[in-house]
Amino acid sequence: MIAAQWKIIGNSTYIKKEIYSMGWDVDLKQQVSVGSPFGGPIAVMRDSSKFVEMNSRNMKPYLKIFTASGGLISQMEWDTSKNIVAMDWIEKERLVIVLQNATVLIYNVFCEQMTQFSLGDIVREEEILECKIWSDGIVVLTSASNLYSVPSINDFFVECGRVIRLPPLPEEPKARPEWAILEPQFSLSQSIEIFMSINGTLYLIDEDKVESQLEATEPIQKMVVSPCGKKLACFDTKGTLLILKTDGSTTNPDRMDTKATKSPVLKWCGSDGVMMYWDSIKDPILFYFSKGDSWAKFTLDQPVSLVTEIDGLRIISDTTSEFFHKVSDVTIDIFKIGTTSPASILYDATDHFISKSPQADESIRSINDQLEDAVNDCILAAGFEFNGGEQSKLLKAASFGKCFLENYNPAQFVTMCRSLRVLNAVRHHEIGIPLSIKQYYHIGVEELIDRLISRRKHLLAWRICDYLKIKSEIVLNHWACTKVRTDIPDQELGKIIIKKLESVPGISFANIASAAYIAGRSKLATKLLEYEPKAAEQVPPLIKMGESGLALNKAIESGDTDLVYLVLLAMQRSLPLADFLELTFSKVVALDLLISMCKQKNDLALLREIYLIKDQSKEMGNIYLQEALSCNPSQFDQRIKAYNKSIEYYQQQSKDKDDQATAKFIDDQIKLEMLQKELETNLQESFVGISINDTIYKLITMNQPKKAQSIRSEFKVPDKRFWWIKIKALSMMADWEELMKFSKEKKSPIGYEPFVEVCLDQKNRTEALKFIPKITDILPKIQFYVQIEYYREAADIAFKEKNLDLLNLVSRKCTNNEVLNIIEQMKSQIRR
Repeated sequence: MIAAQWKIIGNSTYIKKEIYSMGWDVDLKQQVSVGSPFGGPIAVMRDSSKFVEMNSRNMKPYLKIFTASGGLISQMEWDTSKNIVAMDWIEKERLVIVLQNATVLIYNVFCEQMTQFSLGDIVREEEILECKIWSDGIVVLTSASNLYSVPSINDFFVECGRVIRLPPLPEEPKARPEWAILEPQFSLSQSIEIFMSINGTLYLIDEDKVESQLEATEPIQKMVVSPCGKKLACFDTKGTLLILKTDGSTTNPDRMDTKATKSPVLKWCGSDGVMMYWDSIKDPILFYFSKGDSWAKFTLDQPVSLVTEIDGLRIISDTTSEFFHKVSDVTIDIFKIGTTSPASILYDATDHFISKSPQADESIRSINDQLEDAVNDCILAAGFEFNGGEQSKLLKAASFGKCFLENYNPAQFVTMCRSLRVLNAVRHHEIGIPLSIKQYYHIGVEELIDRLISRRKHLLAWRICDYLKIKSEIVLNHWACTKVRTDIPDQELGKIIIKKLESVPGISFANIASAAYIAGRSKLATKLLEYEPKAAEQVPPLIKMGESGLALNKAIESGDTDLVYLVLLAMQRSLPLADFLELTFSKVVALDLLISMCKQKNDLALLREIYLIKDQSKEMGNIYLQEALSCNPSQFDQRIKAYNKSIEYYQQQSKDKDDQATAKFIDDQIKLEMLQKELETNLQESFVGISINDTIYKLITMNQPKKAQSIRSEFKVPDKRFWWIKIKALSMMADWEELMKFSKEKKSPIGYEPFVEVCLDQKNRTEALKFIPKITDILPKIQFYVQIEYYREAADIAFKEKNLDLLNLVSRKCTNNEVLNIIEQMKSQIRR
């Protein structure tokens, strides 16, 4: 009977049942072992702290990795010069080993090193005193009493990992402090928090601060945080086990006085209670404590290794692997001696039905009102069982019961059947992943598939995907990536992979090709990429493999200009210029895009090479002109040289009038800049690079009218433009006398409005008043008078012209009452 294996501890029922008979040859007295949670693998290595009798089997130290059932996955000889300070598993079943020299090594289950990194020179110099590894990080305590943390090991896989120093300890420890890690997902700060016992005070340390949690306690020798992150088990120097709350709200902690003088190994059994293990006495023992007086003692006949699970504890010995956990309420209801629960009656009714007893009908009738609950309880109880026979009996009972129910939703039954079929497959001794139903629902089927493929159990992973109707691309992709590392010839392997994957929708041949290239199979990689349907996935690997021509063809065929640009940039970086241009010129689309890219990047040197090959003299002229204009004034000779080259290429277009005109303009620019260079030498002022207008303006402001006139004549500056430049310059200089003199030299080609404007710009009304009478147009003359508030003069001109509209304009602007009266009189006279 199932109930015969139960052990009642306090108000709860527990069971310690054998899952596997271990298939390994390991002596845990002489070995250090660490198991991964969620039915994960076990890493074993010889314990260097113990004296071991040497023989042919243990002459050399090995790191061995086994399944939870004791099946050897992989092994490697360990370099004894690498002194290990900590070894444990992190998420995704990766083994982390921290060495004394502050180096961190990360291996997969096949003892293949995935990456390594250093904790830094400071940690190495301070020397690691103790190190603890959590699901995605590391914390070390150095001999200098400093704490250093790796917030995320996964970040080192993408080269953005970091090591941070935590706040200093609040006081100098008199003895080595004991500490435990609260993982980020359980902490209020969303970063790791450390509980540390220093000199009888329990502190909480995070990345920013240190807080006291509990004072006046006995020095703590061991502590460990529960899987739920809400409880903290502490074992003090007096042999007392305390259960505290991690949120600091503990007022009366659960405690158990063991009277032990030596600290045990502490492991949580789920989050319900704590298992204490002493291995240094004649008969190893386990003490389980939950709360109050709830405790139990287990005597062992051999050493064990303990692995905490979210719902129990794996107890691994040399010969067996057992699972200690709390029995579910539904299981107790069904199998407890003397039970009369509806689920138990349904379970018995099924046996009666199979044996064709009429009592089956009576049993069903007796629980008719509670039959649905009984069915659901049997389904749930089946999930908690590891034994296939018991699962089958419970599911048969549920199936029998639901036959008597109308409108019963079978979804829960179907889901449980599927889940148990998957669980039984992975629990098989050859696979060795003893997941409970709770653990399975916690990690999810995707994580289980990921674990199977990381162990290279691709067929089982694919069958589970097929059975559960979920996408299997990741399984097939990983299978192919693993396959390319075998010794099968390229041609044969290519056929195997293509035949298997060609018809699978959504499969990425690019990833497989990349794996093949890394494995040194370039030809196979290229062949596989031909079957990649997505150009965006196809082109980058081709670039990486040096297949520039093929990558360019695929990018052009895709019609994606961004991909073509990507290839062109890669080719430009990796190929000699001649080869790059030869390959690009063979593709018209690529050449046009290259020219466009060069223009966007202002890569004049490459554009010059392209246009020289294409014999496009006009474009060459444009390039040299652009180059000349981009030169700064200090590069005068280079600038002139580029201008001359530009003229040379423009003049080759003898039939194009526009190009000939452009060449003439550039020649004038050369003359101008030569004159400007000469002016700079003579006048010690900068001129090169400014326009003709600005040159004339600057010369006038520098009292160099003759030189300004010379440049005007040389470059045939029109009168109107010259007059504008000169009156602006003279007004800026406030040379009003010269301005008046200049206005009288001859009739102004631009009129006299500009003279008034420049005077007003300089806020000089007096000078402006001298030029207003010279204006011939009535409207601007009146507007200027109004602007300088000479309203009477403006009104007189409007009256003289007998223009009522202009008078109205003046009256609207006028602020002088006397003038306004005069304007009204003028309006009256005009209206008569």
